[in-house]
Amino acid sequence: MLLEAQGAIVDGPAATTADAMRLVSERIPDVAIVDINLRDGERSYELIDRLQDRGIRIVVLTGYGDVSLRKNKATVVLQKPARDEVLIASLRKRD
Repeated sequence: MLLEAQGAIVDGPAATTADAMRLVSERIPDVAIVDINLRDGERSYELIDRLQDRGIRIVVLTGYGDVSLRKNKATVVLQKPARDEVLIASLRKRD
């Protein structure tokens, strides 16, 4: 609701890598908000790689204090709970 109130078109949520990639095959987003933990213990590292390969900007939103992502895998890593204005600012396209 927060993102839609800001004028964003929201696809998802997607609970698994397969679900997320199905959404991406239908329409490529400007940015993806990705949690590290997905359904049934799946981790999102493969999803992040696949989204990055497609040129999609990634914002990681996680409860983990230490996220082991290779450099430049995500535009930003935010800790839950992220303040609304911080999340919105991280999603804005940077030139």
